[in-house]
Amino acid sequence: MPRWRLVCFAHAGGSASFFRDWVGALPADVDLLAIQYPGREDRFSEPCLTDMHSLAEAASQALLGYADRPLALFGHSLGAVVAYEVAMRLERQAIAVDHLFVSAHPAPQCQRGGHLHSGPDEALLDDVRRLASRPNPLLEDPALRELFLPSLRSDYRIVETYGRAQPLPLGSRIEVFYPEQDPEVDLEEALAWQAASHQPLHLRRWDGEHFYLIEQRQALLDALAATLFGPAHSHPLRKPVHENP
Repeated sequence: MPRWRLVCFAHAGGSASFFRDWVGALPADVDLLAIQYPGREDRFSEPCLTDMHSLAEAASQALLGYADRPLALFGHSLGAVVAYEVAMRLERQAIAVDHLFVSAHPAPQCQRGGHLHSGPDEALLDDVRRLASRPNPLLEDPALRELFLPSLRSDYRIVETYGRAQPLPLGSRIEVFYPEQDPEVDLEEALAWQAASHQPLHLRRWDGEHFYLIEQRQALLDALAATLFGPAHSHPLRKPVHENP
């Protein structure tokens, strides 16, 4: 049995496959689960969700059957606030989330809003290009772009319409992964995550922009392992590559 279940939540326009290559780079006693938002990959035929409440409710219900092991949640960008909302719902059902890792996103009460989700396609795609650390074939191929745009627009609507005047503080320890050259979050917005936990906030600075976690994948995974297991696991033994169902 795994010692931890690490549940991952992707960025706007992202999918569960973003975390596929994490599986073989984590300690063997971490069971990696990635939440697949509707409207993409193996859930392409399902309608996209367009509000945070629906997305977080569905994800938290999906995790009820996995609470037999200690839970840690990791969310990047949009996924950071989705993970927070899921942790809050699980806590209401007496399911503890021991660690909440939030990456490259302001705290719930510091959301910036926006209207890209209701604007023209090209403005939406230009924003994705602005943040991307490498070329994305989905953006340049017209046929792929048409498939990609509905889920992207839905995700942007979720993040641009989400916010809390004051977050409900969790029992979870929160660790903020703060990329220092990321235009999407500043230090004040990152430190504001303290209001979302009863425990002292842990802030980890990263050199990089919004998708720093691609270039620094192993360093990030080592940091997760060190938090979950202690510093001795900063360079853990790897497990064989496989994907969780």
